[in-house]
Amino acid sequence: MPITLVHLHGSHAGRKDRSDRDVVRLGRKSDNHIAFSETVVSSYHAELRAGSGGYVLVDLESTNGTFVNGKQIARETLQDGDRIELGKNGPVIEVHFKSARQGGGPRIVPLSGSWEPGKAPIELQGARTAIGRGLKNDIVVGREPGSPVSGSHAEIRLHSDRCEIEDLGSTNGTYVNGNKIRAAQLCDGDRVELGENGPAFEFRWQGGSRTERKASARESERLFRKLQQAAKGGAAGDRTMMFLQAANKYYKRRRWPILVAAGVVLLLAIGIAVELYRKDLQLKEQGRLAEAVFYQMRSVEAQIVQQRDSMSAEEFQSLRNKRMRLEQDYDRYLESLGLYAGRSPVEQSIMRLARRLGETDLELPPDFQKTVLEYVERWRSTPRLRSALDRARERSLPRRIRLALDQYGLPREFMFLALQESDFDTTRVGPETRFGIAKGMWQFIPRTAQEYGLSLGPLKDVRQYDPSDQRQDENRATAAAARYLAFLYSTKAAASGLLVIASYNYGQTRIIEKLDQLPNDPRQRSFWYFYRNGWVPPETRDYVMYIFSAALVCEKPDLFNISMAPIDTMW
Repeated sequence: MPITLVHLHGSHAGRKDRSDRDVVRLGRKSDNHIAFSETVVSSYHAELRAGSGGYVLVDLESTNGTFVNGKQIARETLQDGDRIELGKNGPVIEVHFKSARQGGGPRIVPLSGSWEPGKAPIELQGARTAIGRGLKNDIVVGREPGSPVSGSHAEIRLHSDRCEIEDLGSTNGTYVNGNKIRAAQLCDGDRVELGENGPAFEFRWQGGSRTERKASARESERLFRKLQQAAKGGAAGDRTMMFLQAANKYYKRRRWPILVAAGVVLLLAIGIAVELYRKDLQLKEQGRLAEAVFYQMRSVEAQIVQQRDSMSAEEFQSLRNKRMRLEQDYDRYLESLGLYAGRSPVEQSIMRLARRLGETDLELPPDFQKTVLEYVERWRSTPRLRSALDRARERSLPRRIRLALDQYGLPREFMFLALQESDFDTTRVGPETRFGIAKGMWQFIPRTAQEYGLSLGPLKDVRQYDPSDQRQDENRATAAAARYLAFLYSTKAAASGLLVIASYNYGQTRIIEKLDQLPNDPRQRSFWYFYRNGWVPPETRDYVMYIFSAALVCEKPDLFNISMAPIDTMW
């Protein structure tokens, strides 16, 4: 849905910006979609995000706050004509767009509960619409305390000729017309509840509502009762008696064929139900086996990295062969489950990259692919990725980093940590923090640098490039980074590459402390579990998503219409 931004006050006063993007980022840095010069505006201040309910304005933890019509907000659904202010007395923008809630397309009409977009009808625009309490959903509902709505509760899937709803493993279930469902096709007028007696909405498509169908049903019911009363000898008019006599004649002629046909249909239905039940059990069992094989594979991967220096060549090769057999078994299970069938090349690439980074493609969070593509769009909107890779290629950095990672059997995608930390700039100096000043391409803080054999320079406490500081020696720092990443990879994160990336930003101590609070279940010791439970802070989530999306783009840039050489040509 296009949005028009009219700049009323500030450095762009008098200008109009029109955008069809799903995400429009506002801030002071040049890689924002709209960049401002005012100091009251943070580097990455706020985002406008398109959803099923219209545009939502999200404050990105800015220093001076974001305001809508004078009221400070963290997240707000925008209405046509709303005024946005970036910081008190900062730039003011007026938004204009046609409401997505008008028209006769498929839509939901909130009936009860607390809906963030309000109680107006919400048109379903995308192929998939996520509904739940979490702010990452397309439609946010039930944010009040004690709500039965789960963080990711349900998903509506829109096809050309039908619409389906699926419960996403919610705590309190999803109900369609009073019946608890796992998945169901929605018809015009169906009533959906998120949790028993939870927020409810009515599904509408092609006009009309269930009320009209109920009126028709009531008319049929009245006629049936009249016929029933006449059959028992009660009073009846000429029209009712005519219907009754016709029904009796028809029944006498058709009774036996109908009974035989009903018996055949019943037997067929029982046979089909038994076969479907058997296949469902078989698929569930294959899913459990595939999951068990995956976590076995991850355990072997961690063992390979952890014991690489202490094991013999024969032992190392034996573990490599074991991991290869497990991966072959896992691929066979996925093929029998049809996990990749019907998915686009982009979706398949996201799933495979997640697996290479230690997360099972069987449990991809519902919103993960959409979020990844939002970050891909951020890379597309700025020359930063291409510039950083050009800098790295000039110094043959991709090949040198790949060799250092291969020495410990680590995922090559860890190279993109240096992209996010410094844009492959070995002269980079970070801000002053309570942990000291981070320096170099891998942005080591003093303590971690010394733990992994790097000596600090005389300017360690000064925000200045120091050629005598080994953190700013790209070869020594890369070797130390590989050792540090191998340590993170083989600790309690148990070969979850995404958890390793999160640890590099958030701190391995905090990640491991959280892991220690969990039961010894590998399904919970994963990035997916942290992601679903909201245990990853926004800054770290951004960090992980930027790295994941950069690795995805660089693997197959043509999938995203980006003209650049794939990363494997730089190894």
